[in-house]
Amino acid sequence: MLAGSNISFQRSDQPVVLPRPILEKLDITYRRISVLAIGKDVYADSSLIIDEIQSRFKMLPTTPADKAYELFGIEIFTSALNVIPVAALTPELVKDRETILPSLKDPEYASLRPSGLAEMRAKFNIIENDFLSKSAFIAGDNFGLADAHVGWAVGWSLEKIGLGQEWGFSHQDYPKIHKWLSSWPKTDFKDIGEEDVKELLLKSDYSAKDIGVDEKDYLGIKQGTEVTVENSDTKAGAHPQKGKLVGLNQREAVVELKNGLRVHFPRVGYVVKEARAGGLASRFGLG
Repeated sequence: MLAGSNISFQRSDQPVVLPRPILEKLDITYRRISVLAIGKDVYADSSLIIDEIQSRFKMLPTTPADKAYELFGIEIFTSALNVIPVAALTPELVKDRETILPSLKDPEYASLRPSGLAEMRAKFNIIENDFLSKSAFIAGDNFGLADAHVGWAVGWSLEKIGLGQEWGFSHQDYPKIHKWLSSWPKTDFKDIGEEDVKELLLKSDYSAKDIGVDEKDYLGIKQGTEVTVENSDTKAGAHPQKGKLVGLNQREAVVELKNGLRVHFPRVGYVVKEARAGGLASRFGLG
């Protein structure tokens, strides 16, 4: 997304499993990565990250169906969780993911894999034969927002969990998909250390406009109230992000941490509630 928008950036990788030192030093307890920092504003969840980059820089071609493509990409990721090779599911990895991906603990997990592979092929067929039938990219002749929404999950499944090495998912099986992925913009970034990340962020200015707190929102929570935010598909109470509510509209919820960082969450797939017993809560979407 950043490469396609011609934006150079700095990156600092975190371990695959907890703990994640950089996030801990920033008091970010949100469980999932990647997160994107623009100044002192930190964006969680790929959907909001993609929306924020596009809304700020408006560099990528769009289509009227971009939000539908976003949902399709999420569905691909969901299906891919059933095809992770059993050998890769080490006790350490399963324990680390048990609160966010409970299906990995299923004693019958191995028996789900054949159906999962068939489901992935069905979705790949749609991309190969429909989405890429008339052009090199979903969005047209150039990399666009639709490609970002669908492709991250496709690339992850082929490369990171080894689906590209499985029978039925090779270049010969899906030549358009493999060519599509190989044609994506190349990233331009600089790796930075964890101490540099903390110093850089805490010394930065806020980059996002203050959206205020919508008093008519279903949550009924006032600005400045201490709240928790967590994924709606995660074990309740396992990984809450605490902070002071400073922004709330139909697109996002924003909490300010004690160190001054502001963490932005999408409204779809997240639970926001007062940080006390019996606080108001609301669930948005299926996560």
